[in-house]
Amino acid sequence: MQKLVLFLFLFISTIIIGQKENVLSKERYNVLVDSLTTRKNDLLSKKKILTIQIDSLQNVITELEPKIKSAHIKQLYKKYGKKIGGRLASGKIWKGMTERMLKDSWGEPDRKTRNKKKWGLFTQWYYGTITYFFKNGILTDWEEQK
Repeated sequence: MQKLVLFLFLFISTIIIGQKENVLSKERYNVLVDSLTTRKNDLLSKKKILTIQIDSLQNVITELEPKIKSAHIKQLYKKYGKKIGGRLASGKIWKGMTERMLKDSWGEPDRKTRNKKKWGLFTQWYYGTITYFFKNGILTDWEEQK
């Protein structure tokens, strides 16, 4: 019985001492709060600066987009001629166009697959829900997933 009482006394004492070590003094608490408040204010200031920079970059993008589009159209006209270049610039698709034409018009596909058989090279280009089918680099068909 005495051993049990001694054990309980030591156990309870250990818990009480452990709890007192985790208690912050008011002074230490205030130092931590001040430190966190300073850090928060620094981060808010940096956020304001970054927001201004993002807005500035968005304005630059808005100014450059028409120039980039115009340069892209000129490049398509120069590379493919006015008729085909115009069709590519407007995003039109037709059977018989090449992989290069589709890439120049729509950009890189989301994904590509290739199957080489003895009767030809078959590739599939995926743009969102549309799959384009090529045989030996020439567009043969496409389908849209619904």
